[in-house]
Amino acid sequence: MFAAPSPLRWSLDEVNLSAAALALFDYCPRLFCYVYLERLIWPAADAFEHEVEQQRGRQFHRLVEWYSRGQQVEPRLSALDETVRQWWQVFLASPHAQPQGRVLAELPLRQRIEGFNLTARLDRLVIAPGSLHIVDWKTERQRPPDEQLAQDWQVRLYPLLVCGLAHQLPLEGPFEPEQVQLTLWYVQHPQRPFQWRYSAAAYQRDLAHLKATLNRLRQLEAQDFPPLPYGERCAACLFCARCHGLMGQGIPNQNLTDWVWAAQEPSGEEMPEAEWR
Repeated sequence: MFAAPSPLRWSLDEVNLSAAALALFDYCPRLFCYVYLERLIWPAADAFEHEVEQQRGRQFHRLVEWYSRGQQVEPRLSALDETVRQWWQVFLASPHAQPQGRVLAELPLRQRIEGFNLTARLDRLVIAPGSLHIVDWKTERQRPPDEQLAQDWQVRLYPLLVCGLAHQLPLEGPFEPEQVQLTLWYVQHPQRPFQWRYSAAAYQRDLAHLKATLNRLRQLEAQDFPPLPYGERCAACLFCARCHGLMGQGIPNQNLTDWVWAAQEPSGEEMPEAEWR
């Protein structure tokens, strides 16, 4: 017996739209509604394995943050997962261990666009004369092809927000979008980073694409996010029963938890305004 829809539903004006949220909306608008507006959660069958991988990723990100802020890292290593300690050695051998410029770590960005709150948290932003270098640490096992990464919302949104907020950054001279570059650095594929050079044309293209997506969000909100026709994605979705009355494939048929609601917005903690020093 499934629970009724949450009476406490967020509106689009209340949600912080991250790259992950936009990607989920592209994948399935109805699923976006369940996760970001109704805030439904139902753990997957492989939740434990997924959590282990996420925990390793968080540990690695925290190590790089401490290192970037000039804090001692070595005393903390013994308490961490062996895989994370190996990743750390790979990082130390990379050019990113000695960045050339001013480093801002775990930098929150927020910009209001078309009435929506667009947010991001940059793992690292390196500011040098004539250069703004966004670096994002990736701990995934698989490294997607460049063609796929070039269309990723993270690759589109991060440079766009940096351009929109560049007037707040401690720059040494005038700003041009051509100064922005982005690197996705895969610790399990350190010799195959994804690198992206930005431009004024790319900024206008990404801004137009973002505005079109936000307009579609408004339109589907007015229609209460109708479910997509049943298809392959639906068969593997944990929320299949809510849309089509069918249990998704691969979902355990016993000891199921009921629908529960998140205590806070799933896009993450409320981001503080950035402090530029």
